[in-house]
Amino acid sequence: MTLAHVHPRHSLHLNIDASPYTMPSGSNTPSSSVRASIGTDITSPTLSTMSELIICSVLCMYDFQSDDVDHLEFRKNEILDVVKQEDTGWWAAMRRGGDFIGWIPQAFVNPLTEEMTEKLLNVREELRVYEYDAEQLYNAAPTVRNNEWYETSPDSSPIPSPALGNGYSRYPPSPGGRRLPPPSPVTPMPQPPLLSAPAYNKPTPPTPEPDGQEFPVHRDRSGTVPTGRGNRRLPLRVDDPHMASRLSKLIESADGPASPEEAKRYKITKLTGSEEAWFDTHIAKATIPPYLLPLYADQLKLDVNGLVQSGTLVALVEKLCLDPLTKDPIKLKQEKNYRDIFLTTFRTFTTASQLFDLLVARYNMERPEHLTDEQADEWRDKMQLPTQRRTLTLFTMWLQDHRLLEEEPHIAQRLTDFLQSIMQPQSLALTAKLIVRSIEDLTFANPSEASPTIPPRKRRKSKNHKNDLLRLDPADIAEQLALLEFKLYAKLTPHECISYAKTQTGKKVENLTTFCATHDKLAAWVKTSILTNEALGKRADTVDFWIKVAEKCRNLNNFASMSAVINALSSTVISRLHLTWAHVNRRSSLEGLVKFNDPSGGFSGYRMLMSNAEGSCVPFIGMYLTDIVHISDQFSDHDGVISFLKRQRWYEVVQVMLRSQKQPYNVAESETALSFITMHLRMDSMKDQTWFWEKSQEVQQSELAHADIRKGLEAAGF
Repeated sequence: MTLAHVHPRHSLHLNIDASPYTMPSGSNTPSSSVRASIGTDITSPTLSTMSELIICSVLCMYDFQSDDVDHLEFRKNEILDVVKQEDTGWWAAMRRGGDFIGWIPQAFVNPLTEEMTEKLLNVREELRVYEYDAEQLYNAAPTVRNNEWYETSPDSSPIPSPALGNGYSRYPPSPGGRRLPPPSPVTPMPQPPLLSAPAYNKPTPPTPEPDGQEFPVHRDRSGTVPTGRGNRRLPLRVDDPHMASRLSKLIESADGPASPEEAKRYKITKLTGSEEAWFDTHIAKATIPPYLLPLYADQLKLDVNGLVQSGTLVALVEKLCLDPLTKDPIKLKQEKNYRDIFLTTFRTFTTASQLFDLLVARYNMERPEHLTDEQADEWRDKMQLPTQRRTLTLFTMWLQDHRLLEEEPHIAQRLTDFLQSIMQPQSLALTAKLIVRSIEDLTFANPSEASPTIPPRKRRKSKNHKNDLLRLDPADIAEQLALLEFKLYAKLTPHECISYAKTQTGKKVENLTTFCATHDKLAAWVKTSILTNEALGKRADTVDFWIKVAEKCRNLNNFASMSAVINALSSTVISRLHLTWAHVNRRSSLEGLVKFNDPSGGFSGYRMLMSNAEGSCVPFIGMYLTDIVHISDQFSDHDGVISFLKRQRWYEVVQVMLRSQKQPYNVAESETALSFITMHLRMDSMKDQTWFWEKSQEVQQSELAHADIRKGLEAAGF
């Protein structure tokens, strides 16, 4: 028997009869099954031309199993290619790339357009039916205007099924418009399965109308059939409560989201461009077997974007090790951000040893009980192996990006022993060996082989200052201050900065304390250099010199030193010297810099400078440390539940605070200038506030006396 299919290039005939063709050994099809031979009117083409005979692709809506060797068994969510369609409901189909053609029941599948086929092939297999239903819902929903349903006219011609599209006919005619008698299987036509107590709302195939077109009955929002003529619309299965509920919400969305949950769906759909993220959240438990679901998901609290807000330690670690099973770039970025936040901040809610033990436990996870052999294989492939690969990735990130050897050297040997114990499977064993080699390389690395912090550059010629500040170039001082400050800034770690929320002293914040102390030492040097000058003119020149240094620091993006100089010049012990300031030439320039030191608005002036800074930079970190303390006061952990939102906020502040660490200054070091700076920072920082206040009073009285003498001389005519 033959059935011709009209093709744009030539007519092809499909013959499904018994033939002497023998399938290769190892084929998935039984050797006794009926073979399919495909040919044209002249000769039989090879399998490479079989794509020309494909009528359409179909999506399998249900599992189909049969003992008949002529039938093609399939699982729900598979996509098959149909090469012949029979009025009896039996269709001949094959898998893509396969060489066996078997009979499938039409009631178990839905035809697809070429566009829909390509779209579903890019969707995870277990979500294809739901993606298809969502697409049909939006394509088939009637237009709603002013709360009225616009229906198709009862006199209009039937609208073809959107699943088939305009390019396909459900039963394509043979040449000449005649239908050939189908060689249907003798077995009875099976019906889709019905679940007495379904775990989720499973759509059922539509019942064809007598004329062969599918026009299901439509109900209004209350579930009743609306009266009036023309109750024929686009095909839509509303006998499924889940689909009917979504349609109702879609209609109500004309006036905005019906509920916070619907608002969440709308937001996720807009962000991702599809409803896959929504389905992942709401039907995962229905589509994924329980042994493939996380055990502690109920101990996590998520926001509307799916980001973790809080959770127990075991739940946070479990999420850390789970494979996201998605290709959505937004979700993948969120997952990586979650890993970075966790590994940056975990020391604030657990210890390195406890985290190591939890990660090893996740790697050695035990198989759930009472699984069949098939389920055990699925659990191993979809849960155990992805989790093990993810765990090894986490150890690599911890080692290379989050200072495992520097912060937790005692973990290195335990990690090495664990990695060396991994023998199977081969891919994981190879990854483990590479991590062990990385540990060895990092442990025995020679620091001198690293690239220099400061690129080579021709040194600036310095004047012979003879320990006189005013004989130096302000640019030299600003550049050497930038080098000095950057070296200290580059040593800061995220853990130190976050630890500042609990302690401002001690070994945990040693580098941070040293960096902040330089600010106070520089301010002390500025004030000392001004107050120790006895001559009025030289004092004013010293003030002008430091204003120039502050301007150069701003140009170099060295906001740490700029802040220290401005603080010193704005301090009471210096600002009270009115006669000195009367002789300062660059006072207006200082007024333009002082606004950046204004703490109002959370140091908005410095934040603006930081946001516009390009290239090398040393930030003023006082405002960031204040942010870290405020975040600590705003969020808290309680009853074993860790506030992950607090860690996220800390992480965001630290990222901005330390983002310039990898951009050193391209400035050559001047030994004479740097030694001069270091000497004064060490000596002048030993003076306390009492000395500065007494010295300031002494200089102020000297200025007043000088002013009285001057007035007397002017009165005498001099």
